Amino acid sequence: MSNPPVLPDIQSEPAKVPIRVKRVGLVRIRVPYASIHFGDGVVVVQRPLLTVYVDLPKSQRGIHASRSYESVFKVLSQPSSAGQRLEDICARVAEELLSKHEYATNSSCELRGEVFRISKTPTSMVEAYEAIPVWAYAAAERLDGSVRTRRGIGVSVSGITACPCAQQTVKTLAEWEKNSIIGDDNIVGTHMQRTVTSLRLFLVDGETIDLLDLADLVKGCMSAPSYEVLKRIDEGRVVLRALSNPLFVEDVARLVAAQVSQRYGSLDNRTKIMVRVRSIESIHSYDLEARLSATLGEIRESLRN
Repeated sequence: MSNPPVLPDIQSEPAKVPIRVKRVGLVRIRVPYASIHFGDGVVVVQRPLLTVYVDLPKSQRGIHASRSYESVFKVLSQPSSAGQRLEDICARVAEELLSKHEYATNSSCELRGEVFRISKTPTSMVEAYEAIPVWAYAAAERLDGSVRTRRGIGVSVSGITACPCAQQTVKTLAEWEKNSIIGDDNIVGTHMQRTVTSLRLFLVDGETIDLLDLADLVKGCMSAPSYEVLKRIDEGRVVLRALSNPLFVEDVARLVAAQVSQRYGSLDNRTKIMVRVRSIESIHSYDLEARLSATLGEIRESLRN
């Protein structure tokens, strides 16, 4: 039997157009569920999806895509990955990408999944599964023979916002028309909507925050939380809570930023925070969205002045 042919390495050929490509990679790689460590407990992350990139120098035509998948498989298939935080897993993948792609100087790994925990309704204490979308990220850079890695974490939480503008308008009109049946002047009807708030932290020097604690912080910054199941008494309590705490999407974005800077005082001022609040409007044919991006140092300075 003759020897197998030598296969051509087209990817290593000179680029037809010598321009550096910042990111080339594999998007939404599906991997089996994994048990990931959070704080003092172990939580199951269901069907995580990974996206990985490396940069491509102007001298090379393409990346070796199989090496990117092999990097993900090597890290995720090791038993030790079950006891690591999401951002640490991403960091290991990013570092493995640079090891396999010797021509690359930058790499990144992004992980998206859902964490499930059991939550209880506010009054009847009925239990239900709560799904929390989570995000983790790491970027690695080759510098002077060493590799520098940066990490990021995030959550996305659904809740309720009640419009303060419409509430005051309703109160004014009701008083003018003399037909208000609201007994408590502080609680007046308004339109409410499901609001999704996403928070991402780009951490400094290996710092980390418990993702479930982060989710609870975000949940507390909306007019009221939302639940998978509600008994009648719970539904009434949630509506009353939302009506007594009306918030714009702008209010929510600012509250989240302020709470992060205050609760996690040990985080470095260079830590970057990104908040995105989207209100799925009930009386408009469009949605509303607020975005806030700043370092914790900038937020803390703003709160002092």
